Amino acid sequence: MRPLIKKILFYNISFVLSFLLLSYTETSYTHKAYANFFKDFSVADEKKLGREFEVLVKSRLPLVEDPEIKLYVVSLMESILAEVPPQPFQFEANVVYSPALNAFASPGGFVFVFTGLLVELKNEAQLAGIMAHEVAHVTQRHIAARINKAKYINIATIAGLLAGALAGGNASEAIIGTSLAAGQATQLNYSRFDENDADKFGLQYLIKAGYNPVGLAEAFEILQSNSFGVGADFPTYLSTHPDINARIAGVQSYIKTLSSSAKYKPVITPQFLRAKAVAMAYYADERHAENYFSTQSNALASMGLGIIAAKRNQIQAASKHFEKALRMSPNDSLILREAGKFYYEKADPALAHKYLLKALKINPDDYMAVFFYARLLDSEKRNSEAQSFYLKVLEYAPEDSQVYDLYGRSLGRSGKEFEGYLALATSAIYSNKEGRANSWLSKADKLAKSDTEKEQHKKVKALLAERKKIWKQQ
Repeated sequence: MRPLIKKILFYNISFVLSFLLLSYTETSYTHKAYANFFKDFSVADEKKLGREFEVLVKSRLPLVEDPEIKLYVVSLMESILAEVPPQPFQFEANVVYSPALNAFASPGGFVFVFTGLLVELKNEAQLAGIMAHEVAHVTQRHIAARINKAKYINIATIAGLLAGALAGGNASEAIIGTSLAAGQATQLNYSRFDENDADKFGLQYLIKAGYNPVGLAEAFEILQSNSFGVGADFPTYLSTHPDINARIAGVQSYIKTLSSSAKYKPVITPQFLRAKAVAMAYYADERHAENYFSTQSNALASMGLGIIAAKRNQIQAASKHFEKALRMSPNDSLILREAGKFYYEKADPALAHKYLLKALKINPDDYMAVFFYARLLDSEKRNSEAQSFYLKVLEYAPEDSQVYDLYGRSLGRSGKEFEGYLALATSAIYSNKEGRANSWLSKADKLAKSDTEKEQHKKVKALLAERKKIWKQQ
């Protein structure tokens, strides 16, 4: 497993981004925030559409669940949301494994950040600026306004368009190629007013959260400088967020109106550097990552070089880098976790135990360390112990198909066939494998004896039924 990510091809998503992302224009930034409500397309409708969209995205795009990245992005969004008026949505942040420099917000409060941003942005204020703008699109219900304006577009139609876009290739072209679908898609594009709103409110949220607004202008400049030479299969922020020069000028003009004595959070934080180190080591081009780490002389850089060497199967070099990182920072839970993972994968259980256990003692909530310790225990036939650790991972990553798969197989090896089949069925559901899910559920059904087991079987079957409704739209 590449740190709890789904290995799925995903680049044919530009149509989704074309109406879920921003197109910046110069504006002023002095409005009071509010949440709009519409007569026809209600908050309940938007929540329903958001949930359907979330299922599609999570089933079609590879999501990153590494806590150093995922929890960092979640905390960043929470700091922004703390300055947002009460909303009818429960916001959720996710990270998509993609080299594209992009981010987008979907109906109902779902915000997705691409790893390409973590790789290329230089500080926290820049990333916070991008996220604040995405949050503003949700708080102002811009998608709801577009749908409400196009009276004949309903939830099923929009979900179908989203499904077609995420399907990619011929399926996508077939769905959006008709004049009706093309007209509907056009009506879903954000208006200039929407973009002005997102600019105004996003900057308000950013500043109230304590971030220097210059970070947003810097982020745009970085995105602009990295947009050249990008292939068509990699939709970038600028491809769906045009007028970047005007946007930079607008932000800079607004900054001039602020008090020079204003105090902001540090733009470089340890949390940002740790998240960036993991993103760079696992999700960036290897040469780019190697150059980034080679210019530094700290423990995270040595760890990053160790990860890159391990990916190249340069075992001795990787070991030396990890040993150096551990000498420099012997109590860093991230470095301990990565060293433990390395030694687990290279079949050195003694060192894997040593470093993973120490990492968990320092940070028991690092579910990546928990995951690899569970696998280590399973490899030693300590199945019952392993299963308790798999369950802990699932508390943090409840839709990770690989964890369910490994958990189910561990249950089977320890003689818990019913529970094992249910876990394997759940894994198949989250992997979009309907036939396999049905097969595992059939096996579990034959073993369900008690009322408790029958109820557990019923819940997994209901989950499959829910997903099948959305799959049919594709």
